[in-house]
Amino acid sequence: MIAVASPARKKSPISRWRRALVAAALTCAASGAALAAPYAITYTGTIGVSGFPEIINGQRYTVTFVFDNQGNSANSQTWTTANLTCAIWRMNNAGNVVFAQNLVTAPASDTSGVVTTDASGALTLLFSEVASEFVSPSQYTVSGIPLTSYVNWFANDANSVFYDEDTGTNFVDANSGGIRMLPAFWSAPTPFTGNCLAAPLPPAPVAPPVVTAVPALGEWSLMLLALGAAGLGARRLRKRD
Repeated sequence: MIAVASPARKKSPISRWRRALVAAALTCAASGAALAAPYAITYTGTIGVSGFPEIINGQRYTVTFVFDNQGNSANSQTWTTANLTCAIWRMNNAGNVVFAQNLVTAPASDTSGVVTTDASGALTLLFSEVASEFVSPSQYTVSGIPLTSYVNWFANDANSVFYDEDTGTNFVDANSGGIRMLPAFWSAPTPFTGNCLAAPLPPAPVAPPVVTAVPALGEWSLMLLALGAAGLGARRLRKRD
């Protein structure tokens, strides 16, 4: 018996494309794992006595610190003050007064401590102080307030939090005077993908108007309505006769 060789199976173009796509996806996944995103933590406080007309007593303000140590995850990390890259202040519930300082090009003047996380990414330790004094207008961006002079800001338990150096105008934290530097008062580190600019928050989306549905008549209601209409028509005919 003569064995007949099977003809060579040709690889379909679709199979080749599938293999190429899988290889590209694996390459992207590998490169993505190697890329590290900066992380940010945020403090939320209440505005106390404010000398700024634009910064409203009793409303919310936030302070966000961004840091980057090229870590691929927020789990079991240690960030030092040398890893700080940005500070962003947002004042009022609307977040319409914003101050941002790039801490790479204009580092904070006073820093102390480290930020650490546990294996789940929760904060276990926080900077004891991050502060910046005599920040010139060329070193910050601002929105929603006519700041044109040197600024001092303090994230610690002692000082009032935000100053206009030339006028002496400031505001304090309503609860403690200063910013509480304990992990419980700050958010867990989250990836930061924005930029270090004083951009106001986008307006909240407007909910569409609620349309109330008109209930449809059931079968019996329609039958009774039809009978009533028929009776009314018959009555009119009798009157004509």
